[in-house]
Amino acid sequence: MKCEISIRITFPDDITRVLREEKQRYIAEYGSSYKSEPHITLYLDSYTEEGYPKLLEELRPLRIKPFTISLLPPEVRHEENRRRNLYVMEVSNKEQIRVLRNEITKLADPYRSPFIREKTNERLEREGIHTDGTRANYEMLRPPQDDFDPHITLGEIPFEKPQADIEESRKNLTSIEGREITVSSVSVSLYGKKEGAEKYELVEEVKVPLVAE
Repeated sequence: MKCEISIRITFPDDITRVLREEKQRYIAEYGSSYKSEPHITLYLDSYTEEGYPKLLEELRPLRIKPFTISLLPPEVRHEENRRRNLYVMEVSNKEQIRVLRNEITKLADPYRSPFIREKTNERLEREGIHTDGTRANYEMLRPPQDDFDPHITLGEIPFEKPQADIEESRKNLTSIEGREITVSSVSVSLYGKKEGAEKYELVEEVKVPLVAE
């Protein structure tokens, strides 16, 4: 079975509900492909099935003190390399989120698959970059860059399509702007795809608490 792992910051139900409605609007009105539940991605990669339980053992618990973030007004990110505009809700305390992400990456990377994610390979093909699917080949062609900038994705629209008015998102999300969220855990999700299957399915989702050292 091919595996992928996603580690995320998730939100309280009332905030998730408002964000979900706005994400659905981008899907319905603009064809956005971001259909997952609202979250901040900390780690996303292809993985080994045998490495997953080892990672959970090392993650539990994450020895980082819980912290607070705030929701900031939506913005548009112009992504020339992917030929799209990304519509996002910004968050505060990004430096602390980066500290959390770096600790997770340190623990998770040793168990990665030697192959890159299928979606990553498909994106590279669209950009005219051809790899053999291996991580070593990918990193040789495109050396890793630490451009992590935490945010909540609302939707994405290719440059050639009609664009959304960010002011409408700001109006729709006024009720949660400025809300503070305590990050006291992360969600670890394992996805698997059996041979011959068309898409990945959720195998397991685990909450890992943050604790003060």
